Amino acid sequence: MASVEAVKRPGSADRSYLGALAVLAAVVGLGVYAYFKVATVGHVLTGLTDASPWGLYIIGFVFFVGASAGSTVIGLMIHAFGREEYARLGTRAILVGFLSLAAATTYIAVDVGSIPRMIQLPWVHHNLTSMFFYTSITYYMFGIILLAELYYTIKLTKGTSTERDRRLAKWLSIVAVPFALAILHAPHGALFAVVKAREFWNNPLLPPHFAVVALVSGTALMILVAVATNRLGRVEVASRATLAHMGGLLAFFLSVAALMDVFDFLVFTYSDNPTGAAAWRVIWGSQLGFSIVHAGGYVLAFAILLWKRREVGWLALAALLTISAVAAYRYNLVTIGFAEPLLPFQKQPQYWPSRYEIAISIAIVALIALSYLILVRVLPMEENGRARWDLSRLLERKPKPEAHRPGLQP
Repeated sequence: MASVEAVKRPGSADRSYLGALAVLAAVVGLGVYAYFKVATVGHVLTGLTDASPWGLYIIGFVFFVGASAGSTVIGLMIHAFGREEYARLGTRAILVGFLSLAAATTYIAVDVGSIPRMIQLPWVHHNLTSMFFYTSITYYMFGIILLAELYYTIKLTKGTSTERDRRLAKWLSIVAVPFALAILHAPHGALFAVVKAREFWNNPLLPPHFAVVALVSGTALMILVAVATNRLGRVEVASRATLAHMGGLLAFFLSVAALMDVFDFLVFTYSDNPTGAAAWRVIWGSQLGFSIVHAGGYVLAFAILLWKRREVGWLALAALLTISAVAAYRYNLVTIGFAEPLLPFQKQPQYWPSRYEIAISIAIVALIALSYLILVRVLPMEENGRARWDLSRLLERKPKPEAHRPGLQP
């Protein structure tokens, strides 16, 4: 009976896997339709205006650049701190970083409206005094670092690497972290901070704040990837002890990010700047829902990580709360900057994403998830065996007894 069950499971996993791919592909298809509708009719179909030119696309861009930068902490744990228990997450972390970077640039592409022009931006259509010129080049540089790191990591996994390959894999993983935080993502905070006319952004703490929040979102995302792979992929890529250690890292990064939020609060409260005070009123007025998700998510996630991070279900909940809180923070950051008019005779802008923006944004996330599920099947992973995703396991409250019998694969 056990052998029959063992034969049935792979088929069930394959059906769940193919079903997930089909659902994600359908979501991507709807997003492609929405994109071409906006491209042919115009941005009038979105909630973007001259007064609020940045919206959901820029929010997605900033979030995923941060997630891309933050995911490099896994390679740092392996190669700089000798945490071998993280090794099975190494290739997955590189994939998550590269695909998150791809998602960020895709958001920029749909926001610009002309993909060829976006590609040419730093090389043909450039302004050497613009921060956009600098940050655009860093995307290419970071992408090359991640691809090189992936190449040498795969050679290590396949057992075809030389001593030189091992050294390059190590140093690329270590160098990727300061590059991602100091050269890639902190300048994105500077993109906002240098806008002197927008008091809500004009804050010297914003670049380091961006770097810290990148570590928060990247670590939380990798926790979810590890838990989902353990549970749905039926391959253990992180032990309970490793997951608990990741939860400790996340708690530390969260505490630093929350401290920076407190200083933002103090600056806005006591600076006695009318524009800053007006922006602060918006945070706790029309944007109250996002503010609650941001602040409440941080507090709840930190509390869970302090007392329950050794329990996998609670740890996954803390990671979800953290990602939601970061997304809400990014939403407030981008939209509230335009909430107050620059001139007294202008009306107060009211931005809300249209259904086309939402469909396109969700489709980009679905495309990245689709790409990830395919690549982890195609590329060699560090763990023994191949992950066989079985979404039916979401309904299981505990592992089936057969999974622990001798002779069966975990």
